[in-house]
Amino acid sequence: AEGFDPVKLDRVYQSIYNETLYPTIRSLTVVRNGKLVSEAYFKDPDDIGRLHDVMSVTKSITSLAAGIALGQGLIESIDAPVYQHLAPYFDEDPVKRTITLRQVLTMENGLEFLNDEHTGEMFYCEGSSLEYVLGKPLVYAPGTEWYSGDGNPQLVSGIIQQVTGKSMEEFVRNNLFQPIGIDDFYWEKHGDGLTFGAFGLWLIPREMARIGQVMLDKGRWNGQQVVPQEWVAESVIIQANSRDYGFYWYPLDDEESIKAAGQRGQLILVHPSKQLVVVMTSDSFARSWILTKGSYVRKFQGIYDALDS
Repeated sequence: AEGFDPVKLDRVYQSIYNETLYPTIRSLTVVRNGKLVSEAYFKDPDDIGRLHDVMSVTKSITSLAAGIALGQGLIESIDAPVYQHLAPYFDEDPVKRTITLRQVLTMENGLEFLNDEHTGEMFYCEGSSLEYVLGKPLVYAPGTEWYSGDGNPQLVSGIIQQVTGKSMEEFVRNNLFQPIGIDDFYWEKHGDGLTFGAFGLWLIPREMARIGQVMLDKGRWNGQQVVPQEWVAESVIIQANSRDYGFYWYPLDDEESIKAAGQRGQLILVHPSKQLVVVMTSDSFARSWILTKGSYVRKFQGIYDALDS
């Protein structure tokens, strides 16, 4: 009824059940025209209602939180310095004080933050996670180089809490999740009380698809503008200097599709002209992980191409 060839769709699902090809995929959910077309849970049928660690897909939700706060006038401009919101956490470096929220959203703040080393340190650090991030040395002039650092979204979380007086978890719950019908989720916090901005969000696959549908519908859900349309449009186009990256969303090569991506195969993929949302979850910390992140994305692209056909 939604325009899929059932033979091709079945072929996609049968290929994923082949654990030689896809040893860690847990679920694949397909939505078209706003309707759930198909879903399967390859490791455990109970995953249909089980919260899943979406890893860096969290960043994309953090971006939506920033857009909502901007639309509500709580954030005046993303081109204003972060310092005006988080002054107590800065050191005396005058260049750091010029870092803008835009540069934080595009992963171009210039601060040293190596995820393999510093994410764990930030997670466990005593005191303020914001002070930990902003205490890192500058390795590039702000706005000149791109590299993904989990410290950037933590600064966004700090700003959201500062301007709203609520944790980012509570802000997102009230302004995004509840309006689109997401009631069951879990979001980890740092010891300082800040919601983690780069990771730590747990969602059910069907609820991930709701996020994708909001993006497909330009920020709307059941006729309500939940995320400003201008923010959705800006966050999914290439913003960074040296990477195909928006505001924590990835534009794809066809210049129309977008994705939110988390490590080890957590994905929300949106194809507007096909009215298609595809969600994949995978084992987050599987010992059997032998595929590189890049090769896994290529494999997923093959699944997507089959659905797209």
